[in-house]
Amino acid sequence: MKNYERVLKLEVFNFQDVNNITKNTNSTQKVISRMLEKKYIKKVKHNLYAVCDIQFKTVIPDQYVIASKIKEDAFIGYHTALEHYGVKNQVFYNVYVLTKKPFKEFEFDGITYTAIKNKYDFGIEVERSARRTDKERTILDCIDNTGLAGGDEELILCFELLNGIDENKILEYLKQYNSKKLYAKTGFVLRVFQKRWGISEKTLNECKKHIGTTRYYFDDETKPYPHKGIKEWNLIVPEIFLTRGRTLYW
Repeated sequence: MKNYERVLKLEVFNFQDVNNITKNTNSTQKVISRMLEKKYIKKVKHNLYAVCDIQFKTVIPDQYVIASKIKEDAFIGYHTALEHYGVKNQVFYNVYVLTKKPFKEFEFDGITYTAIKNKYDFGIEVERSARRTDKERTILDCIDNTGLAGGDEELILCFELLNGIDENKILEYLKQYNSKKLYAKTGFVLRVFQKRWGISEKTLNECKKHIGTTRYYFDDETKPYPHKGIKEWNLIVPEIFLTRGRTLYW
């Protein structure tokens, strides 16, 4: 029971975490084996374990905490981050885990964990034991890859529920990504949610400085469905952006 109380604080752990407690490799193996037998813990994947409730034998940490412990640099992003912010519209059974060291996709307790290659170290925060992209990076990443955000409609519905956006962070992160297309797409989305998010014209004008002259489709989803060209941002956007009612500026 003493060992259980120790790993309970860890929530999700690997062999080395327990070894740091026991200071003995043989003891560590015995402790893990014993707790597995008693169903005090459950194996998530190779060398990764989650603590269980002693009475009900159910896993205590949620998928977001588990995802954050898969790799040392792992954190959740895209639609998974939106879920963690409590703004999801659809229920997803796939967790997107950003890491510089991708792992093979696996399933645990009905949830599929998918690795997304990460290149950047900015815009990451810890909330309720889970590492996630902050709101501003989540917005940019979802705009950049709407497929990982659940598609255009899901993106819009989720964004309508977000608030407290820091436009200075948006501009700071855009500099890091350094993509003309992302500047254009972001400017368009910021215009759409300008009133809700309190976005200034100064921020929108800053985005315009970097969009270039190339005309882009908002995403691949746009091409086969009804869409419209938006001259202000040199974008061809899905028609769904034009029919969301109160949030739109046309």
